[in-house]
Amino acid sequence: MDNIWLDHFDFRFDPFEHDEASRDPHLNRYLIGHEAFSVAWSETPALIFSPPGGGKTALRIYTARACWTGGGGYQPFPIHYHLPHYFRDGDFATVEEHLKQIVQSAAHALFLAFAYYPLIFIKTPPVLQKQMAQLIFNWIPNIGHYLKMLAEGQVDEIAGQLDKSYKLHQASDPALLPILCNLLTQYWQEGVTPVSLSIQRVFDSLVHWLTADLGFRGVYILLDGVDGFPELASSPGFAAESLVQLFAKAPEWTALRVFLKGFLPIEIRSHLQERLKKQWTTFSQVELQWDAAALADMLRRRVYAATEGTFASLGAVSALPAGQDLELELARVVNPLPREALTLVRQVLFEYETRWQGDPTSEQRIHIEDIDKAIAWYRNDQAHITQELTSIAQG
Repeated sequence: MDNIWLDHFDFRFDPFEHDEASRDPHLNRYLIGHEAFSVAWSETPALIFSPPGGGKTALRIYTARACWTGGGGYQPFPIHYHLPHYFRDGDFATVEEHLKQIVQSAAHALFLAFAYYPLIFIKTPPVLQKQMAQLIFNWIPNIGHYLKMLAEGQVDEIAGQLDKSYKLHQASDPALLPILCNLLTQYWQEGVTPVSLSIQRVFDSLVHWLTADLGFRGVYILLDGVDGFPELASSPGFAAESLVQLFAKAPEWTALRVFLKGFLPIEIRSHLQERLKKQWTTFSQVELQWDAAALADMLRRRVYAATEGTFASLGAVSALPAGQDLELELARVVNPLPREALTLVRQVLFEYETRWQGDPTSEQRIHIEDIDKAIAWYRNDQAHITQELTSIAQG
């Protein structure tokens, strides 16, 4: 699609472009507080389930951003547990293997927290500064590159490369950022001390720094992205087996004020329950549910953000009769998932562009025929989508 409609309708960017929430640089502008947020926010281990495209990543990012409401400190400290790009047979079968990946994710989170809120690092005693700096240096590959970017004030760019969840879209304190850079550079130049402690000791130290020394009221480990594994499509049980030892540990971690939150595909639920019989009831659980009204609201928020408030519905640039709710009509057609609604809207815009390019003299509005063609396309494709989702669920 050529995105001619962006200019025709005076959109500043395409709010329907990204199927995957973590890739959307504008997501923070139209995040919706879902009723499931109360489960994600609770100080308990939690399991949030939905099918692929059901909004898990958006809720995970919403939860992470909520941790920074009001500035640095006193809220839970969010760690987006970056799962590896693939599982091999036997990988991540033990707690220690998971802890290595969690510590690396925590190093990313700490570095970005300091970049956005330099005072967190600056106000800590030098001994603790050195310890936290060593963790960052040991666990972030090519840290010299990021220190250089930090010195240039490219905080959002660093977040975009390390973890888009931390793109907070606010400027670091211009008076404090150079102080942070000087301190980290000084510790970097003093040399990196190789890690000699066990991974369990490193994790324990990290938790102590966050909750006791830095004053965060807890640590939220936000695990997401399981649906990205090809293995899940063929065997949800394999993914569950790879994660079960980690989730078995979660109830014990609550005493440390560490709360594991899994944003997981619904297909994995029964497999986890079978393997976590003793711990299962300790998890707060919810399945993300969407109806037409919620999906329509999601679409309107995107229109409002992308037009900077000029209008809040595609109906404003359509030839539909006044009072007809375009977003709600589209939402009623699709399987009740955000990704499905975005897919249909993109097709409406594709049909508009195709028709307009065939007759550039026609008016620059979405016509009923564009909507009808998009709905017909979606319904023809819907059987395939439903069959694919069913196949994944049956695993």
